[in-house]
Amino acid sequence: MRPKSLAIATILLCMSIVVGGGSVRAADYFNPFEVRQVPVDVTAATAASARNVAIGEAQSRALDLLLRRMTLKEDRGRLPRLDGNSVSRLVQSLQFDEERYSSTRYIGKVTVAFSPGGIRSLLGRHNIPFAEAPANPVLVLPVFDSGGPQISASNAWWSAWARQDWQENLLSLTLPRAGELGMGPGVGEVMQGSGPWVEALGRRYGTSEVIVPVATLRGAGGQARLTVNIRQYGVAGEQSNNIEVAQMPGETVDALLIRAARDIGDSLTYSWKRNAMAGQVKTPIIAILDLSSLRQLITVKERLRQASIIKDPLVVSLASHRAVMTMTAAVPPEQLTGAMVQYGIDLAQRDGDWYLSPRR
Repeated sequence: MRPKSLAIATILLCMSIVVGGGSVRAADYFNPFEVRQVPVDVTAATAASARNVAIGEAQSRALDLLLRRMTLKEDRGRLPRLDGNSVSRLVQSLQFDEERYSSTRYIGKVTVAFSPGGIRSLLGRHNIPFAEAPANPVLVLPVFDSGGPQISASNAWWSAWARQDWQENLLSLTLPRAGELGMGPGVGEVMQGSGPWVEALGRRYGTSEVIVPVATLRGAGGQARLTVNIRQYGVAGEQSNNIEVAQMPGETVDALLIRAARDIGDSLTYSWKRNAMAGQVKTPIIAILDLSSLRQLITVKERLRQASIIKDPLVVSLASHRAVMTMTAAVPPEQLTGAMVQYGIDLAQRDGDWYLSPRR
């Protein structure tokens, strides 16, 4: 049974409470306008002076990382260069994750969140296209073929992926923890991107998108060549392509593998960002929220406002134990459930209706 509409005055009153309520932040969602744990190490005349300088450096570094995360590499040369005061005006909040002092030195890690509107306006003024909505997580299962394909956390190809830092990525490339391999899944299952183990792992990480880079190393003596068959499985079906990477003079085999993993990750992210910028996806949603308290509605409204893939969230009907909201999503329906988890919201379809609730 669909909820009955209430008086417009009641709805508007509720909406004013929601908009005016205090900030309620999800504990574990990904904010695409936040750069986490920027390291700083500054020496100055006093510890207080060093801390002030470090804050400025952290903000500037974070802005650079954020703009690189959102834009394409061919536009990096056009990115605006701002002075410290201009950067500070874009900052929404600071969080000090680690701090150590001496009489003249400050060492720490700072998380910087920027104003979404300010960043959009900055890039818009410079006519730089950008992507802001994070993609669904993508599970990476590296397979190393050296006399036979194998998947193991102890091989060099797996280690090359484990050493990557995807800080700049809106495309979340997720490597399973070593302990999740258990006794070792069948390599055939992994290379097909399906099967009980792969599907269970996908459920654990909230994704049906799987990438299997199958690497084969040939040659030695500084002339090794790495061939990688990159297999992608997901809502778009199965895709596959090959790349070949040659060892550079003076480069170790381990360094070759690390470089190849980084280049593959960068290429996947680049392709995803281009597609995101080219696409004009608009998915209208009518969602039901079963209420236990007004605070729950405030929480959901605030998280939806922070979700860059959601536009114009609006309460259109309100009853004592249920609310109905309309909104537009910038991703297709099949990606909604996984995407919203990153913003602290569970969104699911039941009997043809969308239902949403805040994650704990």
